[in-house]
Amino acid sequence: MLEYFFMGLSFVVIIALLCFIFLRIESRKMNGSKKMIKKAEGPGFAKCPLCDMPLPIGDNIYTKVYRPMDVPDQRCIVMGCIHCYPKVEPGLRRICPVCHKEVPINGNLIARLFNKRDGSKHIHIVCCTECSKKN
Repeated sequence: MLEYFFMGLSFVVIIALLCFIFLRIESRKMNGSKKMIKKAEGPGFAKCPLCDMPLPIGDNIYTKVYRPMDVPDQRCIVMGCIHCYPKVEPGLRRICPVCHKEVPINGNLIARLFNKRDGSKHIHIVCCTECSKKN
């Protein structure tokens, strides 16, 4: 009788462990982007400037930073996060925060990257490829 109890208990522990592993893998798939841009809804989150998807702070977005690296102000190109670059997930739109037009997948945001003395970074979006066509 005691053997059935331990078998049942081990079965429950194995199922709980498998559920934990599955949830851990799924959460990593959803949060696999590249660089923090700005604060989002709650503490511990940031938003992609193109698709507005919440990302955990510390995750990155795809960017190109132009040299020199030791200056406090650099030119930067923002391509997007894992949800909107290199392929846009269904239901998402890539919208420019400046002109509010839709940015095509081959388009990007043009920004200035400020390197602060404490090592943190701040990005200011200037325009997108659609805005700059007018200028």
